[in-house]
Amino acid sequence: APCAVRFATTVPTQALTMLNSEFVNDNAIRFADRLRERGGDAAEKVSYGLSLVLQRDAEDSEVEELMSLYNDLKTDMGLSAKEALDRVALLALNLNEFVYLD
Repeated sequence: APCAVRFATTVPTQALTMLNSEFVNDNAIRFADRLRERGGDAAEKVSYGLSLVLQRDAEDSEVEELMSLYNDLKTDMGLSAKEALDRVALLALNLNEFVYLD
C-alpha cells in the first residue's frame, strides 16, 4: 500500500539487504571496475568514486575515512587491492546520501 509519508529511518534489515544483495554486490564490482579504468592511485579512485556517488566533490574527511577502510581491508583482512576497492565501492553504493533523496 502506498505511504503518504516516509520517516527518515533505516532498519537493520534494510541495510543488511543492501549489503548482501547479489544485485548491489554485482553493481559494486562494476562500479569498482569503472574506478580502476580511470587509473591513478587508490585515493584518487576513492575520491572520484565518491564524487560520482554523491554528485558533489568529496570532502577530504570522507576520502580519508574510506581510505582508512581500504587500508584496513588490505592489512587487517588480507584482501587484495582489487577486493578492497570492490568493498569500498559497495559501501559507497550503500551511503544514505546515495540511497535516499531529500
